[in-house]
Amino acid sequence: MQNLDNALNEIQDALISGDRLKAGTACSHAGQIFLQRNLYREAAEYYRDASNHFAAAGEIKLQAKSLNHLGICLVMEEESEAALKILKEALTLVDQSPDAPLLAAIQGNVGLAYSAIQNHKNAIKAHKSVLESAEESGDDHLRLNALINLADSNLQDKNYRSAQGFALVALDLAKNLSPHPGVVIIYDLLGMISSRQGDLKSAAEYHQQSFQAAQKHGDLLRQGIALANKGLALEGLTDMEGALEAMGLAEELFTLLNSDYLEKTRRDLERIRNGLA
Repeated sequence: MQNLDNALNEIQDALISGDRLKAGTACSHAGQIFLQRNLYREAAEYYRDASNHFAAAGEIKLQAKSLNHLGICLVMEEESEAALKILKEALTLVDQSPDAPLLAAIQGNVGLAYSAIQNHKNAIKAHKSVLESAEESGDDHLRLNALINLADSNLQDKNYRSAQGFALVALDLAKNLSPHPGVVIIYDLLGMISSRQGDLKSAAEYHQQSFQAAQKHGDLLRQGIALANKGLALEGLTDMEGALEAMGLAEELFTLLNSDYLEKTRRDLERIRNGLA
C-alpha cells in the first residue's frame, strides 16, 4: 500500500511541477503495482496516462513500453480488439526507436491478443516472429515462451502435429533451464494435444506429469487444472473411478482458490458420478 501511495504522491507532485517525464514514470509505477495485483482495469488507466505523459515528453521508447503494458491489460480484460489497436501503435513507435527486446515483447502480446479473438493464423505468425528474435539474440527464456505460445496457438488452430512438435522442443528447453515453471504448462499442452489426437492414455500420463510439476512449484491453480484435465482423459478411457478421484481433487483445489474453473468442474464431476451410477 505504501508503494502505491508513494507513486500517487509522485504523480501529483509531477503534475504540479509540469514534469511530464516524471509523471509518466510515476504513472507507469502505479500501473505496475495494479498489474501485479491482477487489477487490470486500474492498471490500464495508469498505463494509458503514462503513455500520454511520455508522448508529451518526447520519450518514444517509454511510450511504447507503456502501450505494450496497456495492451496486455486490455487482453486480460477481454478487450482484445482494442488491445490490438494499442499494440500496433506500440509497434509503430518501436519502428521509430528500434529496441529488439521490446519489439519481441510487443509481438508476443500481439499473438496473445489474436489468440483471444480466435485469429490463430495471425497469432502463430506473431509468435514465430518472437521465436526468430529469440534465436537471433540467444535468449532461451524468450525462446521458451515463444515455443509454448506456438504450441498453444497451433493446438487451437487444430494443427496437432505442429503443436506437438513445438511442445516437445519446448519441453527439452525447459528441462535444460530447470527448474522452470514452464514445464507445468508444457505437460498440460502435450496432454491436450494427445487428447485431440485420440491418445487418451498418453493424455492422462501427461496431465499427471503436469500435476506433479505443479506440486514442485507450489502452483495450486495449475495442480487443479492438470487434475481436471486428467479426469476428463480418464473419463474418455472409461476409468470412471480414476476420473472421479482426479476431478474430485480438482474441485477441492478450485474451491480453496475460489477459482473460475469451479463451476465447470462441478458439472464434469456430476456427469462422472452419473456415469458410475
